[in-house]
Amino acid sequence: MDITLLRKQAEARYAQNGMPSIQDESWRFTDVSQLNPALFTASWKPSELAVTPLSACFIVVENGRLSLERSSLDGLPKGVHVRPIMDCTDERLGSLADQASGFVQLNTATFEQGLQLEVEAGISLETPIHIIHLSDNEKGAFQMRHLLSLGEQAKVTIIEEYIGTAEIEYFMNVVSEVFVADGAHLDHYKLQRESETAYHFHTIEAQCGSEAIFSNHAITIGGRLGRNDIRTRILGEQSEAICNGLYLLKEQQLFDTHLFMDHAVAKCNSHELYKGILADKAKSVFCGRILVQQDAQETDAIQSNANLLLSRGAKVHTMPQLEIYADDVKCTHGATIGELDEQALFYLQTRGVDPEGAHAMLTTAFANEVFDEVACETFKAYAEELVKKWLSGVHA
Repeated sequence: MDITLLRKQAEARYAQNGMPSIQDESWRFTDVSQLNPALFTASWKPSELAVTPLSACFIVVENGRLSLERSSLDGLPKGVHVRPIMDCTDERLGSLADQASGFVQLNTATFEQGLQLEVEAGISLETPIHIIHLSDNEKGAFQMRHLLSLGEQAKVTIIEEYIGTAEIEYFMNVVSEVFVADGAHLDHYKLQRESETAYHFHTIEAQCGSEAIFSNHAITIGGRLGRNDIRTRILGEQSEAICNGLYLLKEQQLFDTHLFMDHAVAKCNSHELYKGILADKAKSVFCGRILVQQDAQETDAIQSNANLLLSRGAKVHTMPQLEIYADDVKCTHGATIGELDEQALFYLQTRGVDPEGAHAMLTTAFANEVFDEVACETFKAYAEELVKKWLSGVHA
């Protein structure tokens, strides 16, 4: 892999195109003009944040630098390889990422840190791998590049967690390329609880072979401005892609979620469930696109986006999309935006529940549907507590 050539090509594209603007259709509701990457120039320093691993196998990235010294990989079996991304041996690096994206171009042109995680064919890990990103470097720029690859019939659970110190301003820009071979199964969980003044952008590009399963579950709590771009290409029959998420936004936060499911072959499934809870003057953007190509007969695709507004100042833009070129398919999509049900609140209060308790019960019930789809009990319990804590601090 010629990383130098890859970076030079991306640098030229970024110099020509720069950052996206609201003139770009996919960014018209997300203004990133307040973000100037050139201002994030702080020198690296070790993180002072504590590490609380959710697994015996964990990888620590402190202020954008892979720290094998703080990591624990002793429990990984033979056939699982973790390498710094600059030592990547996979020729596919850079082949999936959307090179038309300004954030991907910037990442590709400048990345020096990240990891390559390779799981050889037939390897099944019972223990999750917890990747912990610690960020407490004021004005730091963290251009992280990850490549995850599973061989045939491999199985692994990966938990990515992004943690930041409150009121520290930094720029996190991550690109992850994911290859799931025939019969492989990757459960990927992402928990983003960055600093309240941080910028967080993450592009995940996944490719699935035959009878493969790729699931992504994203919980978003922190950050001033951010976006998840999750694109999955389903290239083998009898495969399944799952994308679920929950975003909890308050004050002036803005978070954007763009999903793209590309069904290229027949007899495959995709399911997307995203929910948002917004308070104060927060703003969310959701765009979910399902493409069913002509040869993708017998596709089963479901997409749902539901949003709960806890204040009249919050705003949601939701755009579910279906693009179908096959005639034997089962596809549905829908979106809702609403407030707490006044009748349900009244009913609970007539049964002796105080107003704050009734509010908490209904908002928790709204969020819990996303956790019903989570298979990793360790992640589920941990994330549920964080969501419960966030909800307890929000008032209608």
